[in-house]
Amino acid sequence: MKVTFFGTGTSHGIPVIGCRCRVCTSPDTRNRRHRTGVWVHDENISAVIDVSSEFRLDCLKYGLTHLDFVLLTHAHSDHIAGLDDLRIFSQRSGRATPLYANETTLNDVRQRFAYAFSPPKSYGGGTPQYETHVVDGEFQRSDWKIIPLPVRHGPEGILGWRIGDFALITDVTEIPAATLELLRGVDVLALDCLRREPHSTHLHLEKSIEYAGIIGAKRTFMIHLAHDLEHAETEAELPPGCHVAYDGLSLSIEN
Repeated sequence: MKVTFFGTGTSHGIPVIGCRCRVCTSPDTRNRRHRTGVWVHDENISAVIDVSSEFRLDCLKYGLTHLDFVLLTHAHSDHIAGLDDLRIFSQRSGRATPLYANETTLNDVRQRFAYAFSPPKSYGGGTPQYETHVVDGEFQRSDWKIIPLPVRHGPEGILGWRIGDFALITDVTEIPAATLELLRGVDVLALDCLRREPHSTHLHLEKSIEYAGIIGAKRTFMIHLAHDLEHAETEAELPPGCHVAYDGLSLSIEN
């Protein structure tokens, strides 16, 4: 299985509009970050976790041409703003694209993209076709075992995801004990790490490192980074086994 990081940045993306800080103006391309999302695929199946506003650009850049399903963590704009771009996949396949999420997220999607759930119009360029699935436990797609990971995003309950030996947890302040148990034995973990200072709805660097130690993945990659964290500088501060992810990073994982 291969994991390609489409985006590793926070909701503003980096560079931030109008910002001239050292990260936003850095010549290191690893400091240029689209909004967070990943592409997970093997020779049989192709899926993404979250669909940011840069989704179309990322598909073109990294070669995603076929999509079997989508896993959504929550319905904040930086994680679902690109959902309209899924329509090309249903237009080509003749099948609706399955979306897996919790009920709250899918209700928000139905509101935000109401036109996609209305009767089709007889004019225009068409609308995306979604097949929604409320998830409350693990399920199987092809030979992948997929496990939803309930976490707290400030006051909200959202989902991380585990696919085989890869797990992603973004936008999180607390990982419950039951979810930590679901992460036992994970090989690669992508983990929220917004900035250095504490935040009301995200992990900060110190807390991300603490959770990485508790979970004990062989490799942990920090994601959802703001422009407070410069890539090389932050990488040098991390303990063994922890890394800063960057857009375009591709990992092979044996399940």
